[in-house]
Amino acid sequence: MERSSANISHAWVESPLQLVSAVEARLPDEQLVIHARIDAEGMDSFLARFHSEWLPAGVTIVAMAEIDPQIFTTRSGRLLIGDLCSGRLQRAMLASGLQLRRQVVVIDDGFATLHAVRELVSRRPRPLVRPRQKTSRSRRAAAFAVAVLLRAVLHERRLSWTTALPVPDELIISFTAAGGTVRRHTFEYVRSLPDAGSRVPERIIIGSALAADDLITAEAYFDWLATTVERLQPSAEAPVAYFAHRRETPELLARVAQLPHVTVRHAHLPVEIRLTAAPAGAQVRSLPTSAVANLPATMQEPNITVTAIPSSWWTGTAPDRLRQQLNAAAAAPDTDGSEYRIVAIADSESYLKWAARVLDSLGPDIDAQLWIIDTPIRPTAGQISHALAGSSWAGTQVPVVERAELHDRLTAAGADVVLAAATGPVVQQIAATAHRLPRRPGLATGLPGIGLPARQKGVRYRRDCDLFLAHSHHEREAYRAAATRAGVPLEITVARLPLLTSTDVPEPAFDMQADGTAPVPTRIVFAPQAKVPTERQERITILRALAAFARRHPDSEAIVKVRSLPGEQETHHEEHSYLSLIQELTSSGELAAGELSIAVGPMDEFLTAGSALVTVSSTAALESIDRGLQTLIISDFGVSEALLNAVFDGSGILGSLQDLSAGRIGFPNETWLQENYFHPPSVEVNRAFRILAARSQQYQLRSQPWIKHINSWRAVRAELRTAAPQPVVDGYRFAVKQVRRLSRRLR
Repeated sequence: MERSSANISHAWVESPLQLVSAVEARLPDEQLVIHARIDAEGMDSFLARFHSEWLPAGVTIVAMAEIDPQIFTTRSGRLLIGDLCSGRLQRAMLASGLQLRRQVVVIDDGFATLHAVRELVSRRPRPLVRPRQKTSRSRRAAAFAVAVLLRAVLHERRLSWTTALPVPDELIISFTAAGGTVRRHTFEYVRSLPDAGSRVPERIIIGSALAADDLITAEAYFDWLATTVERLQPSAEAPVAYFAHRRETPELLARVAQLPHVTVRHAHLPVEIRLTAAPAGAQVRSLPTSAVANLPATMQEPNITVTAIPSSWWTGTAPDRLRQQLNAAAAAPDTDGSEYRIVAIADSESYLKWAARVLDSLGPDIDAQLWIIDTPIRPTAGQISHALAGSSWAGTQVPVVERAELHDRLTAAGADVVLAAATGPVVQQIAATAHRLPRRPGLATGLPGIGLPARQKGVRYRRDCDLFLAHSHHEREAYRAAATRAGVPLEITVARLPLLTSTDVPEPAFDMQADGTAPVPTRIVFAPQAKVPTERQERITILRALAAFARRHPDSEAIVKVRSLPGEQETHHEEHSYLSLIQELTSSGELAAGELSIAVGPMDEFLTAGSALVTVSSTAALESIDRGLQTLIISDFGVSEALLNAVFDGSGILGSLQDLSAGRIGFPNETWLQENYFHPPSVEVNRAFRILAARSQQYQLRSQPWIKHINSWRAVRAELRTAAPQPVVDGYRFAVKQVRRLSRRLR
C-alpha cells in the first residue's frame, strides 16, 4: 500500500473524468495540486459547474494550457497523469530532458488507459499513441522516447495505476510482473458528493463520441438510438434521458431531441457524477464506453445493456485492434487469465496431498504436472492412493523423479512456476536446481497444514523461493515477522487450505442436547501427530482415555487413525508409534483385543456424520471443523508453540482427557473461525501464481551468480540431509549443538 507524503503532489488532467480520477487516487492527508488543461474540450464548462466546496481539504485546481516541465524533475510528492498518450504531456516531458524522478501514478478510468498500459508492458517498446491516431514521424519519435522512459520507471517500481475499471486479470498480472502496482477505487469520492447531479428518470441512454470521431457512421448511430428509444417505450410520465458526450455535434443532438419523449442532457459533469442521482435499478443503454464499466460503482444497481458494434457500422478509419477492444467491452471482462505451466514436486504423503489440492484450486486453465522426488520419506503406493483420494489426481500415475535428474526434467518441462511442496532441505534442493535453469521458473512453497508457530529455520530453508503460501491472515503476519527477523525477502500470500471445502464460516452439523451440550459422538477418530506429545507415557495416557470412552459408551467406537503402516515413512519421524504402544498395552492385558480400532486411509472416509475428531495438534482438526463435526484439542500436556497447538487457544475446543473419556466434545466459536483458516476464499493466490509465471516468461527471475554458488553448497548439504539415515542426521545435529555451546563459552 502506498504511503501518504507531506510533500505536494501534482496531477495533469485533460478531461473532467481524469480530474475526478485524480481526486479518487489521492492518498489520505496528501496535498494535491490538479493542473487542468483549460483548453481541453468540455473542461471549461465542467469547471464552471464544479463547485469548489466539493473538493476535499488539501486539493486545489489550477486551470492552465501548458505543463510546467519542472513538475517532472522535482523529487518531492507524486505525479498523477491522466492520459499517457497526450501529445501535450509528452512534449513537456521531452522539454524536461526526460528526467522523471518522481513516483508516477496513472489515473484515468477510460478504455484509452487500458491501451496505454498494454503498450507499456508489451515485449518491446512501442510509441504511446492512440490506436486511431495518425501521427507524424517526429510525433512518433517523441511518443517512443516517452514510452521508453515510462517503461524504465515501471521496471524501477515507481509506476502505479489507480483505477475503477474492471481490468482483465492478464493485464494486471503483466503490469505487476513488470514492476508496477495496481490500486483499486470504487468512486468513493464521487459517491460522497452531495446530490451532484440533477434527478434523472429510470430510462437512460449514454451518448457516444464514436460517430463524432468518424469511427462509425452517423446514420447507423442515429438508427440505433431511435430503435433503443422505441424499445424503452418512453412516455410523458416516463421519459428517456439522453446524456450527451462532450464531443458530440450540435446537429446530431438536435436530431436526438426530436425523438419522442427524449430529453437531451448536455455534457458538463462526468456521467459517473451525474448518474449518482438516478433511481435504483435504472435502465441504462449504451454502445461500448468506459462509463458503463464505471457506473455500477456510482449508481444503485443499474440495469445496463451494452450493444456491440456491427461490422457494417464502421467507417474504415478505426484499426482492427481498436474495433476488437471496443467490442470486447460489450462482453464480461476476462478474468480467467492466460495458461501457464506449473510443476508441483512433493517428497512425502502429507505434502503430496497438499500439492494435489493446491493444483486443483488453481483451476483448469493451467498446464499442471505433479511429481514425487525420491527421498527417504517418499510415500508408498498405498500412501499415494490415500493422499490423492478426493482430488482430480486420484487414480493417476505420479512420476517419481530422482534427485540427480531433477535439472534435466525441469528443463524439459519448461515450467513457468515450480511448487516446492516438500520439507525444508528438499525445498533447498529444488530451489538450487531451479536457479541453475536457463529460464528460472517462479518458486512457490508452503506447509501442508497448520503452519504455526512460524520459525526462522523454516523460513531460511525457503529463502530462495519467491512466494510462500500461508493459510490464514494470522499465519501470514507470523511468517512476515519470522522472515523479517531472518532477513529473508519472502513474499507471503494467503491461500485457503485446499483441504477445506466450505465457502462460509462452518456451522455445527449436529443438534445440541436439551441441556445445551453437544451429543456423545457415535465414533471418535483420534488423529496422531508425529511430533507431539513426545513422551511415551503421555501417548499411553491418550490411549487409556480413548479406551475409557469406548467402555463408558458401548454404542460408540474409538478409532486411532494412523497415517502409515510399519515400514512406511511419514513427513516427520515418530519415535513412539501408537501402533506399537497399542500392541504393548494389549499384550499386557491393559487393553482388550479390539477395544481400540486401528485404521489407515484417507481422512475423508472417517469424517462422517456423527463422528468427532480428537487430536493434540493436527490439520485433521480443521478438516473436521470444515465438515461441522465435533472436535477436541487435548490440552492436558499444555497449550504452547512447542506443542503446536497454540493456534487453538481461544477456539473453545480445548479440552482434557477427562472430557475425551466422557465424550464432551464441542465446536469452535465463530470469532476464532473467522480469524483462523476459515476466511472467505479469494483469488489472491491464483493471481500471485500468474504473476510469477509472467515474470518467468519475461525472464525477470534470473538468479545472480553469487546466489548460484551459495545454492551449490546448499544443494550438497540438502542432498546429504535428505539421503542420510536418521541416526546419522541425529548425530550431526548433536555435534552441531555441542560446537555451538563450546563457541559461546569461548566468547
